[in-house]
Amino acid sequence: MIGSKLLRGAALSLAVLVFGAAPKAQAAGDGGTIRMMLNPAGTMSLLPYVVKKYKLDEKHGFKLETVPYTNANTATAAMQSKSAEIIVYEWLATARIIDGGIDIVGVAPFMTYINTVLVPVDSKIKTLADLKGKKLGVHSKTSFDWLIMQAAAKQQFNMDLAKEVSIQEGAAPLLRGSIENGQLEATQMWNSLAADMIASGKFKDMLTIRSITEGMGVPTVPYLFFGMRTEYAKANPANAKAFVAAYQDVYEILKTDDKVWEERGAEMKLSPAGIVAFRDQVRRDLVKKFEPGMNEAITKTFDIVFKVAGSEVIGLSKAPAPMLSMDYQ
Repeated sequence: MIGSKLLRGAALSLAVLVFGAAPKAQAAGDGGTIRMMLNPAGTMSLLPYVVKKYKLDEKHGFKLETVPYTNANTATAAMQSKSAEIIVYEWLATARIIDGGIDIVGVAPFMTYINTVLVPVDSKIKTLADLKGKKLGVHSKTSFDWLIMQAAAKQQFNMDLAKEVSIQEGAAPLLRGSIENGQLEATQMWNSLAADMIASGKFKDMLTIRSITEGMGVPTVPYLFFGMRTEYAKANPANAKAFVAAYQDVYEILKTDDKVWEERGAEMKLSPAGIVAFRDQVRRDLVKKFEPGMNEAITKTFDIVFKVAGSEVIGLSKAPAPMLSMDYQ
């Protein structure tokens, strides 16, 4: 009896050595629908495009449905009214939503700090200090991008950036038009639009938000992540895990498949050079999974921007923790 057990154990060990360990079982959903809030013009549109192209929702046992929006307040209202299950949001916006009573949990990362500040190609503006007296476009005076720019200016140049620049606040397409018409001397820009603007030869990076955070010693975390209604995730853990598994498939495809970038980039009306620049930047900044310590890193980063802006601008006095869950990976 003992001998036969030893033989079976040896045979199993040999099989593992020869054929490799058994593959991890695929996450299987319950067949239900996951409704995702989607800005069709944004980088977040990559996920549903790839999921549908390769039928990854069918592969993992759920149905992905997208609900388009252009206004962040509309998206938040949809999550609050349970008209959607999941959304891609930056972590500071998510913290505000949670603080406002909408219970959301991060189930999967998307990208780290991706946005940029652009200037005309012949501009002499090189640093935050050079923005003094200039006209600057920002997405929002309460956004992380603007707050971390102020924190960096204070740390590096002892400069109150908000008092030293003339600010135009607006959506990225509006800011793009303003700088193209010469009404702005620098502007924050979505990565999905910045790539094409740089490829045109008319604009260049002054800096990236990621370079600011890294220069300040701020931990690199998922700036954007998939936030799911906590109630839904707890009631449907199989679907939550299936969505995360589908995202990880998307991650691998985006990292390796150039064709999918050409197809989606053309739909986004990017130039061929813009598609390549967009692809390379996103590939660099994609995050596959949450890692231990990321919640603590977000709290540390929150404390940095809180010192600059305070609760009046940020809207809360401390980051809700933890926002990211590794339970669904």
